[in-house]
Amino acid sequence: MAKKAKRFPIIDMHGSPYEMARQYGAQCRDLIHGLAGIFDGVFVPNASQRDGAHRAIAEAEPIVRKIAPELMEEVEGIAEGAGISFDDAFRLSCSAEMGQWVGCQENRSAVSITDNCTSLAARATNGTLVAWNMDWYQALLPYIVLLRGKPDNGPAFLSFALAGSVGRPGMSEQIAISANQLPYRPTEAPPKGGPDWAGPGIPYCFLSRMLLQQNSTRDALELFARARRMVCLNYTIGDITGDICCVETTPGAHAELPADECFVTHANTYYSPKFSGMPEVEREELDPRAYKANTMLQDNRDQLNPATFFATQSSHFPGQDTGVCHHGGEPGRESISLLSFVAEVGRGRMWAAYGSPCEHEYLPYELYNPHLD
Repeated sequence: MAKKAKRFPIIDMHGSPYEMARQYGAQCRDLIHGLAGIFDGVFVPNASQRDGAHRAIAEAEPIVRKIAPELMEEVEGIAEGAGISFDDAFRLSCSAEMGQWVGCQENRSAVSITDNCTSLAARATNGTLVAWNMDWYQALLPYIVLLRGKPDNGPAFLSFALAGSVGRPGMSEQIAISANQLPYRPTEAPPKGGPDWAGPGIPYCFLSRMLLQQNSTRDALELFARARRMVCLNYTIGDITGDICCVETTPGAHAELPADECFVTHANTYYSPKFSGMPEVEREELDPRAYKANTMLQDNRDQLNPATFFATQSSHFPGQDTGVCHHGGEPGRESISLLSFVAEVGRGRMWAAYGSPCEHEYLPYELYNPHLD
């Protein structure tokens, strides 16, 4: 059966942080209002927990304002352009934080759904590739947009976003990032019981955009050292020079996993000894998505190009309808690979599949809009 060719909505924006975001909010007004209307129900299903979740998120505002004031200007611009409150606009950039906060309240450290993103990077045949399968609730797919920004001061970027958020992984002129959630823990040590909430820090969406402002993977690592975070994630990073790595993070600690091969893969498990990570011998059984991706790239190490990545990201486990390309979840909260991208760092081009990549073509998206340049 032929794959579907469907594009994500592209939100072109340029100018100052506030003006870019005001354009974004105005272009996405209906989508933003639609997502805002279901947001709490998706990420905090228990209504009795919502006031507590809102308070936890609000505690991050002064930290972001101090470290990334330009992104707070973007939140203000989104709110103005879309006609929503500042508080609602800020929360739209904190969905991962809402989910992991709920996990702490319910004494569980696992990520919010069974499978939650796969990330890859390679020093490839013709440059650096960074790739991402974003796995999450299927109900979110209609609200995903691709931000194409050209700031007055800063690198041009492509960043996927849930409508109204400041962004998620993507690429800029010098660097690309992907990410995947990790089980929540407030420190390096695995929690003995339910994890305690570690408190405020920089939310994932804001940190993703801050990473896209960096000039190199080494600059990105310095950012992790100075910016306390709010949730636990692995970030997979590659720059134009071919410097690739994974960076596992908790709120107050991080560990770099350099590339032993010419590629790296990661899913939802700690690997670093700093975090008592999973030994490699256990990964085939206990971390099968990352293991399958690793095996496919290893088998094709002489042809590490976008097509090889497309095949890896679209793959299923033998005899199953899920795999690196994910389909699953409990009834009413089904999850799929909402998007899949491969960024060609330094070439100004990203390939992305709308929804499950086993069913949709990878289509090209350009970093620059010639009508704005």
